[in-house]
Amino acid sequence: MDVIILLVEAALVASLGVWMAVAVADNWCHPKLNEDVLAAVVRFDLMAEQDPEHYRLLAHRRVDDPAMVTRLFHAIRLAETSAAVVLFVSAVLLVLAAGGAASVVLATGAAVLSTTFFTLIWAGFVIGGNYFAYWYCHQWAQSSHFMLMYWGFFVLIVLLI
Repeated sequence: MDVIILLVEAALVASLGVWMAVAVADNWCHPKLNEDVLAAVVRFDLMAEQDPEHYRLLAHRRVDDPAMVTRLFHAIRLAETSAAVVLFVSAVLLVLAAGGAASVVLATGAAVLSTTFFTLIWAGFVIGGNYFAYWYCHQWAQSSHFMLMYWGFFVLIVLLI
C-alpha cells in the first residue's frame, strides 16, 4: 500500500507541475499575453474606464511604470518556472521512493515544499490581486487563482495525511 500511496502522490504533484509548465511555457513563448493583462490590472485600466468614481479611491495604488510592470512579470515568470521544475523533481523523487531508490522522507518533504510553493504563488496572486482590486473587473482571474490555490492546498492535504 505504501508504494501505491507514493505513486498517487507522485501523480498529484506531477499534475501540478504539468499545469504550471503549460502556463509558464506561454509566459516564455508569448510573454505579452500575460504581461499586458498584468499591466491592465496594476494600472486599474478597467476600473478607471468602467467606474471612474471608485477608481479615484484606489488610483494611488496604480503602477504606471512599464519597467516596473516588466520586472514584476519577470519575477512572476521566474517563480512559476521554478515551481514547475521543483514539482517535477518532487514527482520523480516520489516515484523513485516508491521503487526504493530514494528516501521516502526526502521525496515527501520535497513534494510538500514544492506543492507549498505552488500554492503560495496563487495565494500571492489572490493577495496582490486584492490590493489591485482585480475582483472588481477581473473576476475570472480571481476565480482561477482561488481554484489553483485550492488545488495546491488539496494536494498538500493528501501529502500530509
